[in-house]
Amino acid sequence: MADEQESAPKKGLVKLILLGVAGLVILGGLGFGVRVFLKRRAAAKAAAAKVAGVQNPAADDDGCGDASGGEEGASNAPVMVVVRNVNLSGPRLNAFLHCEMDIVFCDQELGKLASSDKPSPEKGEIEAIILDALSGRSVEEASDPGFRDSLRQDIRDKLNAQFGPQPLKPGEAPPKKKKPLHPIKDVLIVDWAIQQ
Repeated sequence: MADEQESAPKKGLVKLILLGVAGLVILGGLGFGVRVFLKRRAAAKAAAAKVAGVQNPAADDDGCGDASGGEEGASNAPVMVVVRNVNLSGPRLNAFLHCEMDIVFCDQELGKLASSDKPSPEKGEIEAIILDALSGRSVEEASDPGFRDSLRQDIRDKLNAQFGPQPLKPGEAPPKKKKPLHPIKDVLIVDWAIQQ
């Protein structure tokens, strides 16, 4: 009888230890499962964004995912709307192009300056680059859908070259805040009408 009394507490202690080990194994498995789930979910989001044509700013090599941008910056990117009417060259003297472009920014500060209602040097430079790209075009060029795509790319490249990080001059200290490599995310042509 004394032997049964001594084995009862030992059995209870063994059960308690086994339950503790089983609990730790379950918690470890849950933690591992959550970690795998979150990694797969992030990979699926990145793949879906890539398929949709939107790059993941956090893993973006074009510089759009800086500290001020991030994933929030991508969804709240400032947009500058530019509406222009330009004369087109061609056989008719009264032909003109009416176009509306949306400039989508990665650089939040530049986007706020350019998209505000107040005049700014940055806003003026952007409008001048767009006007220069549109001026002197012919009716045939403006009628070609492929021209619009090349125009979008050309304007985006010129804007990124203008507002992107510039090489440091000798003796110049690096800027405190790093600029995105490509401050202009995209140029979208929203309206394109040729009047002849």
